Amino acid sequence: MRLRIFPLLLGSLCLVYAFVADDPLTRIISQFDRYHQQFPQEKVYLHCDRSYYALGESIWFKGYLFDASSHQSDTVSKVLYVDLINATEGKILLQKRLLPQSGTAEGDFYLADTLKEGVYQLRAYTNWMRNFDEDFFFTKEFRVYQPSVTDRPVVQINRTVSLTFFPEGGTLVNDIESRVAFKAVDALGQGVDVEGVILENDRDTVTVFQSEHLGMGRISLQPKPGKTYTAVLKDTQQRIPLPAAQPEGHVLIVDNLSNKEFIRIFVFNQLPKSPPKPLYVLAQMRGEVMATAKGNTEKSMFVANIPRNKSSEGGIVHLTLFDEKGEPLAERLVYLNNPGNSLDLSIKPTKTQYKPREKVTLELEAKDRTGRPVLGEFSLAVTDAGQVVPDSSDETLVSYLLMSSDLKGRIEQPGYYFNPTNPNAIYHLDLLLMTQGWRRFVWKQVNAGEALPTPHLIERGFSLEGKVTRPRGQIIEKKSIAVTLLMRRPNQETLLRVESAEADGSYGFHQLSFGDSTRVMIQAVAGKNDRNLSVTLNPFPQPTVRITKTPFQSVEMKADEFMEYLNRANQSLDIARQLRLNKAKLLKEITVKAKKVKESDSRKIYGTPDNTVKFDDMNTAGAISIFQVLQGRVPGMVVTGSGFNYTVQIRGAANFNGAVEPLFVLDGMPVDKEIVNSINPRDVDYVDVLKGAAAAIYGSRGGGGVISILTKRGSSSYDPSKEVVPGQLIRTINGYAKVREFYSPDYSQDNPENYRPDYRPTLYWNPRIKTDENGKATVTFWNSDHETHIQARLEGTSGDGRVGTTRMTYLVK
Repeated sequence: MRLRIFPLLLGSLCLVYAFVADDPLTRIISQFDRYHQQFPQEKVYLHCDRSYYALGESIWFKGYLFDASSHQSDTVSKVLYVDLINATEGKILLQKRLLPQSGTAEGDFYLADTLKEGVYQLRAYTNWMRNFDEDFFFTKEFRVYQPSVTDRPVVQINRTVSLTFFPEGGTLVNDIESRVAFKAVDALGQGVDVEGVILENDRDTVTVFQSEHLGMGRISLQPKPGKTYTAVLKDTQQRIPLPAAQPEGHVLIVDNLSNKEFIRIFVFNQLPKSPPKPLYVLAQMRGEVMATAKGNTEKSMFVANIPRNKSSEGGIVHLTLFDEKGEPLAERLVYLNNPGNSLDLSIKPTKTQYKPREKVTLELEAKDRTGRPVLGEFSLAVTDAGQVVPDSSDETLVSYLLMSSDLKGRIEQPGYYFNPTNPNAIYHLDLLLMTQGWRRFVWKQVNAGEALPTPHLIERGFSLEGKVTRPRGQIIEKKSIAVTLLMRRPNQETLLRVESAEADGSYGFHQLSFGDSTRVMIQAVAGKNDRNLSVTLNPFPQPTVRITKTPFQSVEMKADEFMEYLNRANQSLDIARQLRLNKAKLLKEITVKAKKVKESDSRKIYGTPDNTVKFDDMNTAGAISIFQVLQGRVPGMVVTGSGFNYTVQIRGAANFNGAVEPLFVLDGMPVDKEIVNSINPRDVDYVDVLKGAAAAIYGSRGGGGVISILTKRGSSSYDPSKEVVPGQLIRTINGYAKVREFYSPDYSQDNPENYRPDYRPTLYWNPRIKTDENGKATVTFWNSDHETHIQARLEGTSGDGRVGTTRMTYLVK
């Protein structure tokens, strides 16, 4: 067994190092390491160009994939799924499947003007992430407006308050003074400011409480045996019971604010007299153990100090107290505010003020915290601040990766806690972590060594999976099943693969790469030539959408600015519609009087046949030869024989040597009778029979008449995907989505489109910015007609676990 050493100060007296191999803490660490090695996790983040949209506009985004532990760019998964969801109805409207390159991918969604106004959601994930809690998918809610609607009803929000109390560490214990955090939210989950009193036995006031940030706050409370505690809200007199105190147990109190060198952990014990038992503290961040400590129950308290420099990186530290059996007793989350995994980004315009439609040059630079240049991958969104209101509290790559991605539930104003100008950010973040859920793993599963079910594989490409059964769904027994995949990929070579199906008929083709509108044929054969089969193909994954009352991240904006934005969006829609109309030719109304002429068939060089036999399910049932279907159905034509020996003669077709068989033509090409006899009757559309003068167009070859076989597949209107062929499936499927370029005008050119009004809310979007060896990059674009402030937001990663985000504004006047 590997033996790891984790120094940690216990009180201020000694250092605790490695433990013997059979020590419970060593066992916990070993199981913890094994769990994270067996079940590595991923994170996904989307940088979008804006926080709200109008119908007729596009959402532009860049996806970043990370290893959940190291935050290095994830290059393992090769399919990123992004869903556009109607959050109100819980329906997936569109899905984009993107090909990540070096851990990043880009895409867009066009918001058609036929959609409804309302709240929508972007959801991003990989197939492997589906093995774990869907709460850790990336989600972003946003509002989409109908620009032509000017009168919107005021929505009355139910302000009923839900107040919840969270004892630090998890439990209250009698006679131990504890800290209790609380959080008050309304019916939609938004924080509500509250104040009130705490009553003992519903009579005596023991303390007062008042929220400090977004409905969160905390109190100190020392519960007494036999007493109950109730919170009473000041305004509504609503009464909320606090969690009941336990007669014995442990209390975990953490000081993460007062000491710059250590995170201090206070463990209080309230137990009946018994021989001392060991207690263990483990601190881990994103699956990596930072430090451990050992104490015991001999005294009523012990203190452990975790050096902050045990990790150079920032992130959420998970503290757990274990008993002598390795069972968790108490937990606490704290934030380690170290800058080692942060990048210092800057955006510098070449001028402080620009004119409308003037060319803009922005100089971008990325450095680490020591000032050294950084090679990295970044995305930049430049928006009109007069139409797109800046929000310094919304989610960023930094806030998501270091905080939100490791917490369950919605976090209100996540960017607030990472605003460097906010003096209360760290304190309020500590309140958040006392009230927010954590469940990336469960200690019970880790300690038991339970194997998690992982039915969803890491995708190195697409997987096409399905099942082969009998037409009525029965399992095929005692026969091997060969499944063939034929894929015609645009701008790629045709792919042909053969796999064997499992005993239950399931099959799969993995690590496929193909783009949109790819034609796929899957064919199955059981045994030597048994094609009486049904082939199904599973759809691409679309996890269930959870409908919640959680609101979108609201943005406050002035009414006149909001109306101006909608008016501009409506004008853009009108211009786009007019441009589409201009491309169509408008003809004066005319009346055409003529007979409807049936579309000619290029396979037929003759006119009207003497007889036509239409092949359908009725007359082909049980037939194994075309000649069986024709028997007795054409006047003057005699079909005799069976099996492979059929004779066909049209009355009157003879010469000096006797009867003359007709000419057989298959989809316009003369063929032998043996070929006609081998054709499946179900593949035939109809058969034309030509006699006498009608067959003269074929010359002497048509002396005995002509039998023209027209197949379904030979028709120009044939759609093979609609035909049910035993043992075969044909589909057109969409793979990797095409990457669309963001349009940015060039006003240095005299182009006709440059004469249109220009009030773009997003002036520039570039998801593919790479800094050079000097950590620098330069971008250029053109301003719109709007005299306003312009905001630029830059986000990205160095690929080795360091991330950064920054904003800047400039004036157009």
